[in-house]
Amino acid sequence: MTVTATGAAHPRAVRWGLPDVLVGVVAFVVLSAVVRVLVRLPGVGGEAWLVLGIEQVVSGWLPLVAVVLLATWWRGRRSLALDFGLRFRPVDVAVGLAVGVGLRLAALGLAEVVRQLSGTRATAFAGGVGDPVLFVVFAVLAASVVSPVVEELYFRGLALRAIERAVAPAGAGVRGAAGAEGTGAATDARRRRAAVIAVLGSALLFTVFHLDGVPETAAAASRLLTLFVVGVVLGVLAVVTGRLGPSIVAHGAFNLTVAVLELVTPPAVGG
Repeated sequence: MTVTATGAAHPRAVRWGLPDVLVGVVAFVVLSAVVRVLVRLPGVGGEAWLVLGIEQVVSGWLPLVAVVLLATWWRGRRSLALDFGLRFRPVDVAVGLAVGVGLRLAALGLAEVVRQLSGTRATAFAGGVGDPVLFVVFAVLAASVVSPVVEELYFRGLALRAIERAVAPAGAGVRGAAGAEGTGAATDARRRRAAVIAVLGSALLFTVFHLDGVPETAAAASRLLTLFVVGVVLGVLAVVTGRLGPSIVAHGAFNLTVAVLELVTPPAVGG
């Protein structure tokens, strides 16, 4: 909020958009390169927990958190709720859990189809938990609690809304745009088009961020397809509800099912 000479308060102008998303991409690429150097340093590469921690925090969370916070503080309304929809309602838990588990079942089904068609192993659950402390820290807390919040803020908060605002600028009634919403059939059509493009664009960006390299097997390709579908569904949740609560819970549930599958899968024999 800003205060004029007359003492009247006005909401801060929203100036974040696609340039902020691009800053996040560049920061992610740069920090990922830095991490590749760090994990090769003596005394670091040999410690699995340290490598995982550096990769997760430095190249995973840091660039996304930094760009979101900078966008809302300097170019937004200094509120993650107002700018990016970081809000929760009780119903979000039920909806998110149902969607997250459903997405995991769909992912397993797709992996099985790939296995049948290609004759390759489509899933890779080693079984067991190994070090229980590391399992809880990385597979449960990091992957299923922290990462969903960080990634949803960037992909379904900043990126999705930035694309919406670029396709249907302020005044067209899109989420995060300053000014009154427009009315009429033309405005509704523009908003729907903006929402579709934003959901697909943010899902594609979400997939690229999780791309370890060019997929060389059918199983790797199915993983990327799964990520894109997950990104689309989470984007739809964010658009329909206007908040990130359902997509955060769904994202967390989807990731948590991996830890559950590791627990229930018998450990591989012979390494």
